[in-house]
Amino acid sequence: MRIVLCDDHRLLVEALGASLAARGYDVVAMALTPEEALAAVAEHAPDVCLLDLNFPDGTSLGTLRVMAEAQPATKVVVFSATADPQAVVGALSAGAAGFLAKSMSVDAIAAMLERAVDGQVAVEAGLLQRAFLPPSTHDPLWSLRFLTDREWDVLRCITRGQTTQQIARQLGVRTSTARTHVQNLLTKLGVHSRLEAAALLADHGSAEIWPARLRS
Repeated sequence: MRIVLCDDHRLLVEALGASLAARGYDVVAMALTPEEALAAVAEHAPDVCLLDLNFPDGTSLGTLRVMAEAQPATKVVVFSATADPQAVVGALSAGAAGFLAKSMSVDAIAAMLERAVDGQVAVEAGLLQRAFLPPSTHDPLWSLRFLTDREWDVLRCITRGQTTQQIARQLGVRTSTARTHVQNLLTKLGVHSRLEAAALLADHGSAEIWPARLRS
């Protein structure tokens, strides 16, 4: 796995880079600003970029959006000193593949980066669930706005009653990958099964509020 690291604290980024390299990962660049990270990702096309959320002149979300659009093959995982559910929502909405707390161990960080590269949502399960709890009971489909394009595809398959194997064939992925996408979707919706997901949409969805791509 090829990694670009970006944090404005030089000692932190160098220590983390050395620790990941010692574990066999290829740290291709270490940046101190979002602009440097953007240039490094463009140059090296890494598998993943670990990007600090907060910098002296603001957050890195603008850079994240540019990076996700310009280099879609690179998974961008946000790194933060505070595990704030709203920050998770903001990062994932901007195109991040994950959100990690700086208090995590290096082994846990490495495992999460691998999850992101494998196409999973790299966020601790409890934090992800708190992030996508609806703000009120009046909007049970609130979390739909945070689904990725692939999760919309999975949701459409679920509403058609397709099995995991059928979803995998539909999406052109392995069965294990399809299963991961289904679990990520269920977690974001705050439900425990495909039946609950379908029931949620059946109970609360309408032609006015369902996105066209779900109805297609």
